[in-house]
Amino acid sequence: MIVTLNKMLKHFTLFLMESTNLIHINDLQQILPHRYPCLLLDRILQVESRNYIVGLKNVSIGEPYFQGHFLESPIMPGVLILESLLQTGAALFLQDPEYYGRFAFFASIEHVNFFERVIPGDQLRLEMEVVTINENVISMTGRALVEGKIVCSGEFSFNLAHRPSKAQIHSTASVHHTAILGKNVVIGANTIIGEQVHIGDNTQIDANCFLEKWTRIGESCRIHFGCVIGSEAQDLKYKGETSWVNIGDRNEIREYVTINRATGEKEVTDIGSDNIFLTHVHIAHNCILGNNIVIANTTNLGGHTEVDDNVVIGGMTGIHQFVRIGKGSMVGAYTRLPQDVPPFMLCEGNPALVKGLNAVGLRRNGVNRSSLSELKEIYRLLYRSGLDTRSSLDSIDAKSYSSDEASYLINFLNTASKRGCIKKQEAT
Repeated sequence: MIVTLNKMLKHFTLFLMESTNLIHINDLQQILPHRYPCLLLDRILQVESRNYIVGLKNVSIGEPYFQGHFLESPIMPGVLILESLLQTGAALFLQDPEYYGRFAFFASIEHVNFFERVIPGDQLRLEMEVVTINENVISMTGRALVEGKIVCSGEFSFNLAHRPSKAQIHSTASVHHTAILGKNVVIGANTIIGEQVHIGDNTQIDANCFLEKWTRIGESCRIHFGCVIGSEAQDLKYKGETSWVNIGDRNEIREYVTINRATGEKEVTDIGSDNIFLTHVHIAHNCILGNNIVIANTTNLGGHTEVDDNVVIGGMTGIHQFVRIGKGSMVGAYTRLPQDVPPFMLCEGNPALVKGLNAVGLRRNGVNRSSLSELKEIYRLLYRSGLDTRSSLDSIDAKSYSSDEASYLINFLNTASKRGCIKKQEAT
């Protein structure tokens, strides 16, 4: 009879817990990020999903905030009553799969009133009811009660923020204390991260890399084994001044790529986003590279080289310092490039010679037929008319072109350059 009664009592207790959604302290620690002495709740008594929650706080003289708060008349600080209400409201959402694993931060507290003191031995009943849910901002009304009497009430809103993740740093890696690492950064074995290096979110740096100093890496980049980035400029004029390497987002930098920081105080070697640099590419000091560039294996860019968007450079290519490579052009493999490559051109050779217009690349980038026709006409005047460069440019300037691509090409040709443009095509 006693066994049967005990079983009935156990089943009744389980039924009561299920009907009230009772959450004990062990489960609360899985929901809330707080730990002693900042975890103020002892359990959750009732939950109505995204609507209402009741928490319980046992007030004990052993809690640390009583060791100096009105010694002869200990009172629970009002801010901790408010914090208890926040934790209760947060628990309503952090146990929800959509919000699980986040942090809750107060956004506003309004119309708060305190009616009674809370002293050791009291049991706080904490009631929070949802008013609005606006994306990550939750508004609730709340009240705290002791023995049925309201001791505090108010209106609260808080933000549910994603928890910042820790960088994953291999035990053999070395990261300087001034380096700043974003969330989800991965640092591989034996990699060295130097002073004042900034690494954006979700970037992965593989083993045996060296980011020396004064380097900024954007988000979602992948830097493969053995790369050296931010090393001193290989330039006799460099005297140790502070200069930088800036690298944008979503760049793929393959094995053993080297990128030097700039010569000149506060000067920058600047690289854009969505580029791919294959194995053993070298990018020297003060280079400026745009976006969506592909540079194949063992290509060397001399100092102050400028490479605009959507350029493809073949492997084993040597590029002289101060050379400019215009947007949408393509440089063939094994090329020696001592002069500027105008936009949208194909070139190759030793030394490099223009072979034609990069019509395939232009079509792939969505350039329309009328623009393509204008570019073909400019190409013919520049390389097939038999005129010298100045006369070709005069003829081009005398015409009226409407496309952005033609305007960009003409501006490039008329911009002063230290190296000058490739002027003639290989004889046929």
